[in-house]
Amino acid sequence: MKPTKIRNQQIYRATYAIRSKQISGSLSKELRKKYGKRSIRINVDDTVRIIRGEYKGIDGKVTKISTEKSGVAIEGIKKEKLKGEKIDVYIPSSNVLIIGLNTDDHWRKSKLEGHKPKATSKETKLEKSKETKLEKPKETKSKKSSKLKTKETKD
Repeated sequence: MKPTKIRNQQIYRATYAIRSKQISGSLSKELRKKYGKRSIRINVDDTVRIIRGEYKGIDGKVTKISTEKSGVAIEGIKKEKLKGEKIDVYIPSSNVLIIGLNTDDHWRKSKLEGHKPKATSKETKLEKSKETKLEKPKETKSKKSSKLKTKETKD
């Protein structure tokens, strides 16, 4: 088989995790300079500009992401059906340029800046509780050994 045919089959038969990674778009020049990255996964509430296709030049926020259609639905871009119903148009993520990022997610923000993501306050509380649980058995062993020593000295 030709390499292009194999590649197309891999894309078509990809798992959900791989398809999720495939929904990424290139960053604008300003964002590239700021973060030092060329592309990133598209998230809901990112501001994008369509650079290819029927809707070229339109800016808007991402409202939905479809891994099945491997595209994104953008605010304000809808198609009207014959009965008058309006439906979302999914634009391929390769036809989109990210011009504004949603940085509400601290994991995404730290990854963009090149830092190792830090745990949230809930996660740190869980880790501390695990540490204290691990330390308690050590304390009881030391108490037992001190009790044995006191019994030996009394005899």
